[in-house]
Amino acid sequence: MKQSTELSCDRGSAIVDFIGFGLLLQIPVLVFATFALSMQHQQFALEAISRHGIRAHVLIPDKANTARVISELAMDFGLKQSDLVWNLSCNPDPKCVEPGAIARLQVKLGGLSAEALQGF
Repeated sequence: MKQSTELSCDRGSAIVDFIGFGLLLQIPVLVFATFALSMQHQQFALEAISRHGIRAHVLIPDKANTARVISELAMDFGLKQSDLVWNLSCNPDPKCVEPGAIARLQVKLGGLSAEALQGF
């Protein structure tokens, strides 16, 4: 009995399978990697904004100046100022001008947050 050569010939299908399955498997990996890099960028940005914002507040203890610095830093990192939520608190002196006072700046963006502490 003679076998048909058309059905048993797999010539050239390995390249098609490699390209097809390779793309199908690589796209989810690329999407996940892009998401992870975006989250890492935002976390680094929040840490830098909190660190430099608290330093600006220690140098000039004025909330308007601190808000301006935070806004400029957010723009530098490509973040929207409207998406940031920040809170500045000082203990034991609420005005942060007495020696021994501790200033605390919390910056949040979605589910991410960063915090910086600085003493006077």
